[in-house]
Amino acid sequence: MVKTTIEELKSLCDYDGSKYVSKQGQDYINALSQVFDLKNKNDKPFTIDDILQQPTLYSFRFTGKNEFIYTCKLQATPMIIKHDKRKNEKIIAFDFVNDEQKNIFNKALGIAYLITCEINNQEYIIKIGSSRNTFRDRLGSYNCGVVNNWRTASTTNIKILQSFVTTRLVFKLYLCDCSEPYQINWHGVLSPKLALPKSLAIEDIMLKQFIAQFGHKPLANIQANATQVD
Repeated sequence: MVKTTIEELKSLCDYDGSKYVSKQGQDYINALSQVFDLKNKNDKPFTIDDILQQPTLYSFRFTGKNEFIYTCKLQATPMIIKHDKRKNEKIIAFDFVNDEQKNIFNKALGIAYLITCEINNQEYIIKIGSSRNTFRDRLGSYNCGVVNNWRTASTTNIKILQSFVTTRLVFKLYLCDCSEPYQINWHGVLSPKLALPKSLAIEDIMLKQFIAQFGHKPLANIQANATQVD
């Protein structure tokens, strides 16, 4: 596997006189296209214009959306290169609405989630997903999608993180707590706590209702099947 060179990484940045910082918007996508193949739309980060073409949370009629509780904001910090030392881009969670939701974010084993983006007082739906782990763990997976891992990271992780870097917008996270962990006693030995498949079922229902109403999946749901966790 060919590694991304430090010069290629610098080409994705603007130099401010002391350090290199990731470009943003179309400039970033243009720079990425010089280093990586972006012919597949799933490999190309989405833009603010793409977000503005998505359905809004208000327009989504399915009442199941009301089970998702606003939790915090999400925003990407850019890649920084200084003296050829790299600090990777990363999505940060901040401004938690309360301690209860922060606890669900950090500890709930099995969650469905909804990511939106508010622009001009309109809240656009970006992603419907689920995880049998905590959202803190899921965010850690998204943050594996750094540009330096472009040739090895999952397409979903690349899509989310690099789109957040491209737009530099603040996104909103809603969580549906599906944590009903159970343990199996097999031959007198207890398994680790396991999450029920409730989160996957809720994601599947939400996606199918979304598709039924709008005729397509949310912007950042790029898996071929609605039932695939991404």
